[in-house]
This record gives sequence, C-alpha cells and structure tokens, in this order.
Amino acid sequence: MDKKLKPLIFLIGVNLFFSCQEESSNRTPKVNVLPDQVVENTTITFTHSGVKTAEIKVRYLEKYEKRDMAKGREIFANIYNEEGEHISILKADSGWIRERKQEIKVFGDVVVKSDKGMVLETQSLSWNPLSNIVTTEDFVKITKGEDVITGYGLEADQELKELRIKKEIKGKIKEVMKEDLK
Repeated sequence: MDKKLKPLIFLIGVNLFFSCQEESSNRTPKVNVLPDQVVENTTITFTHSGVKTAEIKVRYLEKYEKRDMAKGREIFANIYNEEGEHISILKADSGWIRERKQEIKVFGDVVVKSDKGMVLETQSLSWNPLSNIVTTEDFVKITKGEDVITGYGLEADQELKELRIKKEIKGKIKEVMKEDLK
C-alpha cells in the first residue's frame, strides 16, 4: 500500500468512528429547556387568604409551568402587609418567581424601599410573603436618612422593622428616634 494513502485511510477511519459515536449519543432524549410561555410587560399578583401580599411587574418573563418557575427580567414589586396595606417596593434586574409557592428570589442591583424610609441594597434577595421574611447571604447596605449599616447576610421582616445582619457589621448612626427603639 502506498505510504501516502495510509495516513489518509487512518484519518477517514477516525472520522467515521467519531461520527458514529455522535449519532448514538444523539439518540438519547433531550430535556426540554424551552419555556412554556414567554410574556412581556406582565403583572403577577400574590395573595394570602384573599389579601394581596405582592404585585410583581415584570418586563420580560419566561414561564416553566411544570417546575412552578418563572424567570423574569426587570422586576418591580409592590409589597403589602397582612392587612393589604402597601409597605414597600422592590426593584431588581432579574429573578425567579414561584407562583404556586408564592416565593421570589431576585438578583442584580436589588433595592427595597420601605414606606417608612428604610432602604435595603444588595445583589440577591429571597422573599416569602407567607412567612414575611426576606433573606440574603450577600453584602447588604441599609440606609435610613443619614444612618447607614452594612454587612454580609441578612434576615429581616418584609417591612424592614426587625433585621439581623449576620457578619462584618459596620455602621454610622447619627440619630436614633424613640419610635425606632420600640
């Protein structure tokens, strides 16, 4: 056999081997990763016992029904207390919403502003309106007027009245009001 043909036959054999391998691996069923529904400029409302707990506006939403998950971009939410009174707003770049469980986890430039003047800034936040708890493990900055507290990790009620920063707490407090001590 010609010396020039041996490498060519070898390459053709290798190519055929890998082609067959690819065909057999393509026979396995693929998991459907496409969303069931894509919606733009939509609103999701959470309620508990007939009382509105959140009104979540989303610019772009991909819904995955079987997993009870919706992936959203540009999220804005009005948050309400157990009596249905507005207590705060939430803004975030993106997030996951679970409608049946009524949970939300948001990411990217997350800002929560309470109606009483408290501002929480972080990069991720989980909120469950049924337990009225917000949590994160990321860096947090909490501001009220000129007072600023920072740290890592947070657990707080949804009105930001009671909160616990988990570690590396730093702060600058100018004035403590009597009503804030209650």
